[in-house]
Amino acid sequence: MAAPFDIRTLNKPQVEAVRHKDGPLLILAGAGTGKTRVITCRIAWLISQGVPPEQILAVTFTNKASREMRERVGGMLGQETASRVTVGTFHSFGAGLLRKHIAKLGYSPKFAIASQSYQVGLVKEIMGEVGAVGEGFDSEKFQNRISLAKNALRTPDDEFEASAFPVDRKCAEVYGLYLRRMKMMDLLDFDDLLVLVLELWNRFPELLEKHRDQYRYLMVDEYQDTNPVQFQLVRALAGPRANLCVVGDDDQSIYGWRGATVDNILRFAENFDGAEVRVIRLEQNYRSTNNILAAANHVIKNNPLRHGKKLWSGKEKGDPLLCVRVSDDEAEGKLVADIVRELQQTKKHPCHDMAVLYRSNHQSRIFELALRQAKIPYTIVGGKSFYERKEVLDGISLLQAAWNPRDDLALLRVLNVPPRGIGEKSVERLKELQRLSTLPLQQILGENEFLHDLPSAAAVAAVRDFRACLEKHHALFNEPGGLAGKVESLFRESGYLDGLLKLYKQRDEAMSRRENLLEFINAAAEFEAREGAGEGLGGFLQRFTLMDMNDKSEAVSKEDRGVTLMTVHAAKGLEFPAVIIVGLEHGLFPHEMAVDEGHTDEERRLFYVAITRAQKTLYLSHCERRKVRGTPQRRRPSEFLDELPAELLDHHTPDSVFKPASHEEAADAIARMKAMLAKK
Repeated sequence: MAAPFDIRTLNKPQVEAVRHKDGPLLILAGAGTGKTRVITCRIAWLISQGVPPEQILAVTFTNKASREMRERVGGMLGQETASRVTVGTFHSFGAGLLRKHIAKLGYSPKFAIASQSYQVGLVKEIMGEVGAVGEGFDSEKFQNRISLAKNALRTPDDEFEASAFPVDRKCAEVYGLYLRRMKMMDLLDFDDLLVLVLELWNRFPELLEKHRDQYRYLMVDEYQDTNPVQFQLVRALAGPRANLCVVGDDDQSIYGWRGATVDNILRFAENFDGAEVRVIRLEQNYRSTNNILAAANHVIKNNPLRHGKKLWSGKEKGDPLLCVRVSDDEAEGKLVADIVRELQQTKKHPCHDMAVLYRSNHQSRIFELALRQAKIPYTIVGGKSFYERKEVLDGISLLQAAWNPRDDLALLRVLNVPPRGIGEKSVERLKELQRLSTLPLQQILGENEFLHDLPSAAAVAAVRDFRACLEKHHALFNEPGGLAGKVESLFRESGYLDGLLKLYKQRDEAMSRRENLLEFINAAAEFEAREGAGEGLGGFLQRFTLMDMNDKSEAVSKEDRGVTLMTVHAAKGLEFPAVIIVGLEHGLFPHEMAVDEGHTDEERRLFYVAITRAQKTLYLSHCERRKVRGTPQRRRPSEFLDELPAELLDHHTPDSVFKPASHEEAADAIARMKAMLAKK
């Protein structure tokens, strides 16, 4: 339960931020400075000043942040009042708005939302059709380029005109076909949930005025992570009234690779001509010791383009940072296991108090192996979630095919699952007929021209039964109530639930996957119990399509998860009593590609984020040699280590890690290594 609303619990800059009512406000909230508390208190304060809850919109980047914000406001003002405030992610806000108005753009209000894996599959299919195959043609890269183009509000024509190479022109061609195919199937992707809102407002300005009047007070969390389309949405909705409060930290802008634009927060004041923009800095950190904060401050000040701020804490100075030089990556794995054991014994830290942070996912293997050998429990964040298991993805595709008869890709995934006698030749014939007729594949399934191509009467009967099953359940899903029963009915009557025994030879595996499907049916029941019968299958499909990684992670209790292994990107927003940052070598952290492309500033921000995850204890490690494609190679310590003040660091080797070497010895060792590498 959140604490009751009491402005006296806030520090002076926090109070100033909460009590700013009208006009644009930029809250520069450093790591661990209580920004969520400030946002929720500001919502409560606005309501206490007479602002109707319905006029407040708070936009976040994760469902977890949205839930926490709503719960805190509910704890301050009561759940009934909190429920009247619009709190959600950019994408959930866009989806809700489009459900009401997308018919103006030629879509059905019952549109489906394509997952990223679905998008990649469609892009791959289109690439095959246009001959974009072979070296340099990767469907995931093409999908990512299309997403970046959408978020930058660039059309296929824009991309084609900017094309410098044949592969670029092919990508632009695929982009245009992708847009047409998605609209034909009444499908939206994540980017459409924002781009189409902007198109709606541009084409129907009276609708924009209606929404401006509805949402008179806007708040945006993690503003440093916004991309161009999100910036345009926020600016359009704020309008001349400009009652916009954005909260963020340019020093934690680490998502440039997926389209985020740090300039949005750096140049916030330039976007409100004629309006006085207020800037408030939150610098008192409630998370870390002062030594950890001093290290973070020293590193990040090397970035030339930033809003100046300096974190400090009312806590103690704390222990020095411990920097350990190891011989190779295997030794680094053993070091991590030894540190965990030492922290358990000397500082009484349970395993779930500790996190190992690395720059890239591939680094996890060596730490998994070392922790397993040491019998230390661990959890990898970003592992396969329940909703990414094959049998669940097949079940979702089956539901999508029943809900949206125009969804060709979902149908193709489950057309022969379990086997119905439809081979590759039959599937190719089906696609050919679709191209010639432009009809949805599900409609063609019932055409004699296709059925005559099937190899047997049994296959014809199976296809007819399958199509009838989809049609029957399409009608059922459009009736309110009984969602879980209808889902189970579809799984059974389509032959999928019991067909798992045909798909998987090992009975134990088949039964395990069947249990996962039954658990998925439970999820449908829980969704309906929580949201009500009115949401139906469309709402259920949308819920897990819009899940972020926090939602998709397995529900593991804090006590059971053990040591957390994760990338620094995944660690943003989290905190741990003890943190071990590994692989601090040039070419790995900072990443070689980022340095080559001139993104060292973002890599430094990533290191800053890593440091500020630690509350009490921070270890840093780097290798003298590391295997690259199986061959040991000499490594140079990360330049970021040179940016840490010597007085804050204790340098070690594994033999001396719990018995500090002198600063002089450590400095001499690093100097010798650098001189040796310089000669090579």
